[in-house]
Parts: sequence; C-alpha cells; structure tokens
Amino acid sequence: MRMYKSKNGQILKFVLSLSLIIVSLVMQARIEPTMFDGPYIFNQEDSLRIQWVEKGIGHDTLIAKKDANEFRRNNLPVVDLQDLDFVIEDKVSFDSIDKVVALSDVHGQYDILLTLLQNHNIIDKDGHWVFSENHLVIVGDNFDRGPKVLDILWFLFKLQKEAYNAGGRVHVLLGNHEIMVLNGDLRYLNKKYYYTSAVFTTKYDQFFRKGSILGDWITQHKAVISINKSLFVHGGMSPSIVKMGYSLKEINQVFEDSLIRQSESSILDDDKLALMYMEEGPLWYRGYFDTSAINNKSVDTILQTLGQEHLVIGHTSQDKIKPLFNSKIIVIDCSIKLGKTGQLLISENGEFEIGEIDGTRKILHEKQTLFDYIYNLDGLPHLEINTEVKKLINKSHKEEYQMASLRVRNTNGSQEYYFSGEVRARGKMRKKVCRFPPLKYNIPKAELTSQGFVNIDKLKFVFPCRNRSSDDKYNSREFFLYELYNLIDTNCIKAKRVNFSLIEDGKEKYNFVGFLVEDEDEYAYRKNARIVESGRIQDTGLDREPFLKMLFFQYMIANTDFALGNKHNLELVKLPDIDRVVALPYDFDYSGFVGQSYAVPHESLPIKSVQERYFFNYKITEEEYLRMVEYFLSLENDIYKFCDDATYMSEKTIRANKSFLKEFFDLLRAPKWLKREMIKG
Repeated sequence: MRMYKSKNGQILKFVLSLSLIIVSLVMQARIEPTMFDGPYIFNQEDSLRIQWVEKGIGHDTLIAKKDANEFRRNNLPVVDLQDLDFVIEDKVSFDSIDKVVALSDVHGQYDILLTLLQNHNIIDKDGHWVFSENHLVIVGDNFDRGPKVLDILWFLFKLQKEAYNAGGRVHVLLGNHEIMVLNGDLRYLNKKYYYTSAVFTTKYDQFFRKGSILGDWITQHKAVISINKSLFVHGGMSPSIVKMGYSLKEINQVFEDSLIRQSESSILDDDKLALMYMEEGPLWYRGYFDTSAINNKSVDTILQTLGQEHLVIGHTSQDKIKPLFNSKIIVIDCSIKLGKTGQLLISENGEFEIGEIDGTRKILHEKQTLFDYIYNLDGLPHLEINTEVKKLINKSHKEEYQMASLRVRNTNGSQEYYFSGEVRARGKMRKKVCRFPPLKYNIPKAELTSQGFVNIDKLKFVFPCRNRSSDDKYNSREFFLYELYNLIDTNCIKAKRVNFSLIEDGKEKYNFVGFLVEDEDEYAYRKNARIVESGRIQDTGLDREPFLKMLFFQYMIANTDFALGNKHNLELVKLPDIDRVVALPYDFDYSGFVGQSYAVPHESLPIKSVQERYFFNYKITEEEYLRMVEYFLSLENDIYKFCDDATYMSEKTIRANKSFLKEFFDLLRAPKWLKREMIKG
C-alpha cells in the first residue's frame, strides 16, 4: 500500500466527505446490541470526560478527578482513572539489554497479542508484566483493520508503566496507521469504529484530539529507537532519509512536533517534512523489497551511517518473520492482522530467534529458497524475464545460456525481488517443437544469499508450447498432474502456477500463465534428501510402495514417457526416513491425460496413441496388484473432487479430465483383464 497524494487537498476532501457519509449512514442504522467500544477519556480541567459504547448504546459522562476511581464495564478494558499519567521516555538508544522481544502490525488483533506475550513469559495470565528488566518493542500499526484497537491501546498504556517500574521498557513505536488515524485518514477503520463515530456524531480522529489520554500518549511515541545496535522502525530507513543527516532524536522530534495531528497540506508545503511523511519516510518505506534499488552495499551504507548492525522493520506483510541481506534487515510483519496466528522476534545473547504462538522458539536463520518463497505466495505471482527474447526462441535447440534478469512480484505487486543471471532452453523434445520451450534460469548464489535466500540457484519454467488457447489447456493439465501426484505420494516434486512475462528492451513481448517445477537441488534441500545421480538402479532396489504408486499413477494418466534405466523423467532420491531409493515422476507432457498434439508413443511400444494405456513389464505380485487397486479406488472420490477444484481450467476441460480418469477407475473394477495387463510374468 502506498500513501495517497493530494493536489490542492482534493483527495483529502474526498476522503473526509466519504467518512462523513459513512457516519451518516451508520447513524440511520438500528442499535447494534453486540457493539462495545471505548473508553475514550479526555482531560477537562478538574474533570474527566468518558465516552464509551455498551450494547450498542453510547454513554457520555463527566466525573470529577477527585471522585474518579476505576472504569470497569463488561467487555471493555479496565482503566484506573487515578493513574492516567504516562511515561515520557527521552532516551532513544539502549545498550547491554539482556533480552529484547519485538512484534509489529497487530492491527486490532488483541487476542493474538496476548497469546504471544503470555506464551513467551512477557506477561502473566492476568496480563501483568513479568519480563523483568528486559525490553518489549511494538513496532507500529496497532490501529485499523481489526476490532480490538482500544483493548490493545489501554493494555499497552498500562503495561508500559508496569515495565518501567520493574526496570524494563515497553517501547510503542509509531506506524503509518497511527499517523493516518490521528491525521484524519480513516480508510482502514474497522466498521465498529464508524459505529462509534455515529453514536457520538464525532469524526473518529477526534477521539484522539489534544486532551485525550490516548491521543496525547500516542503523540509521545517514537518513530525510531536503537537497542543493542538494532534499529527498530516501522517502515525502514531509506537512503534519502539517511542523507538528511538527522539523528534518531531529531527524527523523533520531527514526528512529535510536525507530523502527528497535522493537516496534510501543511506537511506537504515543507519539502523536508514531506520526505519524512511520504513513501521514503521511516513509517512508509518499502525499498528493501525492491532489490533493483537496494543491495548489500547500500544496506551496509545505511547501517554504518546510522551506527547500527541491524534494522528491525514491520509494515510490509509476510507469511512469517524473515531475514533479508544476511539478517542485516529483519522483517517482523508476519500478518497478525489476518487474525489467524503470529510470531515475535527474540534477541538474546547476540542471537535472533523466532517465537511461535505456542511458545516454541527457532533460530532466525532458517532461510527459504527462492522457489519455496514463490511457491508459498497466494494466487499467481508475476515473474518477468528480461532478455533477448528472439535469440532465446530462435536458438533454443542449442541450450546455450544467455544474459537475463528476473523480477519476482507477489500477487498484489507490494513486494518484489530482482536478480541478474542467465537463462537457457531445456527439454529434449519441447525445445524442438515448441515456440516457447521450458527454460532454466541460473542466479548467482551471492545475489540469493544477500537477499536472505538459500543459495539454491536454479529455477525451472514451463510455458505453454505456443500462443494458442489449446496450449493453455495442455499446460494447465500438466501442472495439474504435479498437484495430483501429491494425493498419491506426498514425497512428490512440487510445482507452482505463475504469471510469466518475457521482456526485451523494457517492452513486454509475451505474457502467459505457466508453472515452475521444483529443481532437484531444491527438492534435496527441502526434504533433506540425496539425489541419486550415478549408477544403475533396478526396480528391485527401489522402495516398493512408492514405486508401485508411481507405476499405477503413470498408467492412470496414460504416460509411457519414463524409464528407470536411464532415469528418464524420473528423479531418484534417497529420503532420510525411507530405507530404499524412491522414484519420483516429472514431465508429463507426453501423457494421454495432457493430450499434446506432438506426443506420440515410442516406436518400440505396442500402442498407436498416447491415449492408450500401457503398463511396462515391471514384475509385481498379485498381492501388490490387489493392494494398489484397493489403494487407488480409495482415492477415487478425492481425485474427482480435486478435478472439480482445479477451477483454473474450463468446465469442459474439467469434465474431460474426470472422464479420462474414470476410465482408469472402471478398469480397476474389472480386475481380471487389468490383472492380465499388469502381471505379465
């Protein structure tokens, strides 16, 4: 997400107008008896004004400070009205702290916050500080999206004082959403807070106006702090901000004096304030994920200039806490905002660990491969290959590497990685018959490790053979078989559908959906396996159950384009928990299921079309045969459902897929004929 820019305040006026319209609509709605919110507490000379919503009804009361005791209502935070002062910490740098815990982007998910802190012994079961003289850092974005923002704010308000009294610290840093809400940008509010605005006919940011306890507390929050030479900041420190030469204290002072509870127009009128406030600023910066702009050298320069060894940032959502640039940058926004789970970062004895929601810990340096990163992205990631496309196509038969760059973007484009490298065609037959043969991309290992990835340096791409719609169908069917084999044997080779662009001289030449296939080194790393590359292995030397499953699968999809003797389209692997070698299939374009027009059976086989099923003369016993028949029949309904769920294919193709597979299951129910076919000696 990027912060919106306004010209002459037009967009800002639109957002404000939209907010007022929403408030007006909510005011017309019926009372919602399940709605609880607050309290919002304001200083008014000798009195406290308290506003809250209880069972959908607004309450607004004035209490003399001398008579105030405790605010306590069902389903609302408890607040000690005699203890509304808060800690103002001038210090921005701390050293020799034994243990530091950090998390970010809680976004109203109060229950996950409590669970994480309790399971890692930072608070007790009643929510009180038990973390001694250690430090907890909340790296911004408690506001917006989730339904329990006030619960989080009052909890941290109390916890900060408990920690301070114990000699520890709770650092609650500013995030971009704190600035947005306090400055009147309410686009990401949970609907609950629009209801509160309607009840009190008050625009939501005014609940944090000057004189409000929570609003005044938030304006004192820092944008950056340093602990043990690790700099904690919500978005990041861009080269542009670093060049300004501000100290950490000066950066924090700019936010307190000039960027919180201010109009956007007044901020944008000042170039320095605008830089601090917008995309290059500490609360919004995402440049570490654009590796064409940021590299190891520029990260080192940033850290050296700031006198730091690490940057700990939030803001850019990940599926888990991740290190970048050899852990010089650690991204801790692990999508707590989704309300499902969360992690926290633990720094102890000079080492970083990841704290899981169940209280377990693991070393941070458990790196991902690039393939695994892409595989775990939702939807269709976008991969751009920039090279001499015409040369790549015209000389594909030579399998010569040529220079190329690769850009990897997630589905919504909010995160990307950039790699220089080289690419070549692969695939014995496809490089001869296809306009777009499969490719292998080779990445320098140093580039992978500098960006926090394991140095598995090969990616395998499979494209539609040509530009015809039928080729999309064939490509989707082949991908589907990789996924389907996972139902048969979970030790399978993985594949991931991807949106590809081929680019030359900055112009997109071709765009299509294809897929990535897991490279053998990638598989070995993921499964802690050994790839068997040399020597001849007989079927008797293979682990029997996976081998039988593979044979029946190949027969099910009518694929004869594999051979054990020369390891043709079979990966032979030794897995740590299986005694013998396992044979894993790949490259299914010659199967009858896929139905490629160029696919023909080998001349030595007694079949005329790849649509015909043929079982190779591997010896299996009657007991093995019956066991496999029973096993595959037990999966029949699951396989049909798997076909239905493959909605990236047309309904017509899905019906054809199911019909082709049903022929196999019908054969399983005709045991005498099939038995003669499979048990040949």
